[in-house]
Amino acid sequence: MGESMLSAKRIQEIVDPKVVPTAEQEAIIEAPPGPLLVVAGAGSGKTETMAMRVLWALANHEELTPGQVLGLTFTKKAAGELAERLSERVCLLAKAVPRIDAAEAPVSLTYNAFAQRIVGEHALRIGVDPDFRMLGEAGCVQLMTDILMAWPKAIDTEMSIATAVNQALSLSGQLAEHEYDLETARARLEEYSAELEEIPASNDAIRNAIRANRRRIALLDPIGEFQRRKRRMGVLDFSDQLVLATRIVHSSPEAVASIRGEHRFVLLDEFQDTSVIQMSLLSALFHDHPVTAVGDPNQAIYGWRGASASSLDSFLDRFSAKGAGGRMLALSTAWRNDRRILTAANRVAEPLRRSARTAPSPLLVESPFADEGDARVAYSSTVETAAAEVAEYIEGLRRAHRGEDYSIAVLARKRKHFLPIDHALRDRGIPTQIIGLGGLLDQPAVSDLRSALEITEDVQNSPALLRLLVRLDLGAADLAILGKWAGELAVRQGRDRHSAFLLEAVDNPPEPGWRRSKESPAFTGTAWRRVSLLGSRLRALRSLRGRGLVDLAERAMSLLSISDDAIADPLGVGAREALDAFIDVIADFEESVESPTLSGLLAWLAAAEENERGLAGPAVEADPLAVQILTVHQSKGLEWDGVIVFGLTDGSFPSHDSSKSITWRDEPPATSGWVNNPGELPHHLRGDAIDLPDSSIDLTAGRTPAAAFKNWLEGSYKPALGRHAEREERRLAYVALTRAKHDELLIGSWFDTATKPHPPSRYLEEARFALVDDARTVLQTRQIAFANGRREDLDDESAETLDRRLKELESAVPPCPQDEELENLRAKGEDPLFPVAPGPSRELVAESAERVRRARSQLHSDADVFAVLLDMGDTERVRDVTALLKERRLRAEESEQVIWRDRIPATSVSSLLEDPRSFALKARRPMPTPPAANSSLGTLFHLWAERQLHQASGELWEEPITGLESLDEAGRARFQKMTDHFVRLEIVRTGSPIAIEEPFCLELAGMSIAGRIDAVFSDAQGRTVIVDWKSGMTPNPGTDPAKLRYFATQLRLYRAAWARVRSVPESEVDALLAFVATGEVIDLPTIEGLAGVDPEVPIEELVRHALESQGRSSDEE
Repeated sequence: MGESMLSAKRIQEIVDPKVVPTAEQEAIIEAPPGPLLVVAGAGSGKTETMAMRVLWALANHEELTPGQVLGLTFTKKAAGELAERLSERVCLLAKAVPRIDAAEAPVSLTYNAFAQRIVGEHALRIGVDPDFRMLGEAGCVQLMTDILMAWPKAIDTEMSIATAVNQALSLSGQLAEHEYDLETARARLEEYSAELEEIPASNDAIRNAIRANRRRIALLDPIGEFQRRKRRMGVLDFSDQLVLATRIVHSSPEAVASIRGEHRFVLLDEFQDTSVIQMSLLSALFHDHPVTAVGDPNQAIYGWRGASASSLDSFLDRFSAKGAGGRMLALSTAWRNDRRILTAANRVAEPLRRSARTAPSPLLVESPFADEGDARVAYSSTVETAAAEVAEYIEGLRRAHRGEDYSIAVLARKRKHFLPIDHALRDRGIPTQIIGLGGLLDQPAVSDLRSALEITEDVQNSPALLRLLVRLDLGAADLAILGKWAGELAVRQGRDRHSAFLLEAVDNPPEPGWRRSKESPAFTGTAWRRVSLLGSRLRALRSLRGRGLVDLAERAMSLLSISDDAIADPLGVGAREALDAFIDVIADFEESVESPTLSGLLAWLAAAEENERGLAGPAVEADPLAVQILTVHQSKGLEWDGVIVFGLTDGSFPSHDSSKSITWRDEPPATSGWVNNPGELPHHLRGDAIDLPDSSIDLTAGRTPAAAFKNWLEGSYKPALGRHAEREERRLAYVALTRAKHDELLIGSWFDTATKPHPPSRYLEEARFALVDDARTVLQTRQIAFANGRREDLDDESAETLDRRLKELESAVPPCPQDEELENLRAKGEDPLFPVAPGPSRELVAESAERVRRARSQLHSDADVFAVLLDMGDTERVRDVTALLKERRLRAEESEQVIWRDRIPATSVSSLLEDPRSFALKARRPMPTPPAANSSLGTLFHLWAERQLHQASGELWEEPITGLESLDEAGRARFQKMTDHFVRLEIVRTGSPIAIEEPFCLELAGMSIAGRIDAVFSDAQGRTVIVDWKSGMTPNPGTDPAKLRYFATQLRLYRAAWARVRSVPESEVDALLAFVATGEVIDLPTIEGLAGVDPEVPIEELVRHALESQGRSSDEE
């Protein structure tokens, strides 16, 4: 210390003598130990400055070692980069300061990993078992899906399961973030409900608020079950980690002392994104400690996932004694961006600096090495023309920088813009790379596959089915007729036309020629054939629901020819790769979840789409030759040489739901925010409520309390929420505008997906006018310098170039296209007819197929084929085709050999147990079994029951079943009686189906036993119940004992299979037979008693004994 201290400049000379720290960096590096807040603008070199601060502390404080330095950040990637940089710098410093051990590395972790470490090391101090597993995001979605699918009462009949899951997990996370236990949360929410319900519900404003809060309260019970199941499973999610870690540091001074002693110098990176509970944890741990927090309030873009609105503003108050011991410094030199890039970014950030309470982000200034750069603005007529302009701009950049290492990215606020951008670039031969799962879900082939999975899970999902119908190239008239036919089927079954399901019409399409009325068009034969084929394929897919998710997805691709179409498309770029990536996503989900289900997977995918920010997609390396397409949220922390910010249209960016046109000078539109969203905690209950819009209500400010509430909500609070939401969007715009080093294009369009034109984004216009002012200033400065003969003050650009730039900026936003211009645009665009005309891919495939047909017509045998191939010469392609043809011939000549010893159907196990020798003989010489009298009726009932239980809403409906018309009058009466008994069964009325027609493959005694469980329910008490439908009569004392044993064996197999797949004890699974002909049920213990089966003898032991007997019998022959 003292005279022997190493200065920041000296340490920089040791590490990298080519760099000289700025005065701002020097002040931060040499700041004395204690709480320090560094407000660092985008691209201001914060990571390098923090690394230098660590070196300065190590060099000048002998008691500090590298291993006692702790760096925390948000992502594993950032933590890894910080660790690498710190380690490299420590090694360099150790050469000049020998007492520093270069082998001892600083600790760099994510905030979540740090919380996990605290829980793992100190959980016993609060009586918690530290032996736990982590439950990732996919696991949380699956667990909550399981809970809500089996929940006895729907949270909201209008809410899809995916939406309910998303809202439940969101509310659960927010309760944890703001340190609420369930009891306290319920009490506070019920207090809020009581306050609302005192107001007469005489308008939609109060009714919607009451309804949303009732849903919040209803979600608390599933959230409680979610927490209980996690405890039983011995797992924690990320919220649990933070809750437990915070409990530890607030209740155990010993734990705090231990952690502070272990980490004597702390860096908190990206501090603007910390949440209320993270602030509580970190401030309790490192109060009045050598801790440096670094952040930029202008880049606080994660409020939607729990980041507090006040982290930076409250740092000094929370980390230093009465705020006296802390300091705040800033980094304002932008080392990334050229000057014009900063001009636009600074203007957009200006309102954020004005509204900051105590820690405003600094005005960025260019570095001494920055060039002028190029920032352009454009506003097109439509999204498609905007995408074409982007492609032309990027083509120009690539041409200008040919042979250089020059990176380019297109940033979009909405994922819906990815595909038009991608198509426009690929049309010009420019390679692209769409980043993240969100973009993957929008790929057409992936959307088709996802739709197939959705209609398999939920037969009411008509939008998913409609997408698959569109693939059939049906005419608009045929599609319309199909919709009318669905309504007709509903009416015929005594239901309201509006309750029709499109799948009914696809499973039972109208005959060719059917029409609604004489004047209506008729259903075509081509449509009938295509729809019938789709229906049969979807039925086949539904029969595979019990398979693994990857297997089911691959079968769907095969059954619906999705993968074949992707491979066959000669111009299709990336379709097959997108499908492979999607399969990888499904595989990751399946591997990371204990008991994955299709409903859980679909809920997880819906979360990616609903949030518009996307879940983490498959890890991919950035392609340096490709233009990257990604969301603005994904771009945070990244940089490129050239950046295009796309979709800068009001309503899109800034994003809002107002139908009104909001110009850039208008106040932001009002929004309801949390008020009508059950997944969000009311703002007045949040830990950072003081930094959010004031939600206190004055019920005297109106004629009635209801009128006062509406006046407050519509006239005051919603506008305040709108301004708050706009600030978050503005921070996102600032992130987007600071990603470019040298070249930037800001672009939007009058017409997006809406039919009405929308004006330019306020951020585009603010940036444009800032650039206009800058261009005028530069031009005037040049003119004055030229007039005064000061040529040394002239920059490199000519007056003509500057004048052209100014004119381009002034005219960058043309007037909104009028009707005539729009008609011309439409005339130049795609054919508005439906279905669209075949594109070049279809034309090439059709032409190739016709060539094949012509060639085949000239050949009459394989010999001809091989002769033709021989004449073609010895090329690799000829050899491949010849080998494939020979393989095909060999397969055709082989006689299929089936060995049926290691795999039998579940229905045959009873025969094996009854008489192993006879079973072996029948297996070798199988004879056809005569059909049972009830088999046809039973098959029809099983089809009907399956369709009933597949309804996601749980409402029963009668659908025509193929084959029902073949029953005679007595058969129809019996079928009707079966369905009547079905709906009265207690398990159907009070239970919830969790699996229907569930296939299984059970390994017993080396034998693979395949079968299918009719249905699995969760009963009113939450127990799992396997149900086997029986169309025959209920057993009685005179029933054949062998038949009773057959029933018992079936149920025992089903129970063993379900228990093994779900990894639960068989004792937790009940099983019963439901005899729908009589409406009676018999459970497994009863049937075992009637059959004289010993329940203590495991089914596997019986099978093993039978197989051994069979083997001995075979040896004796």
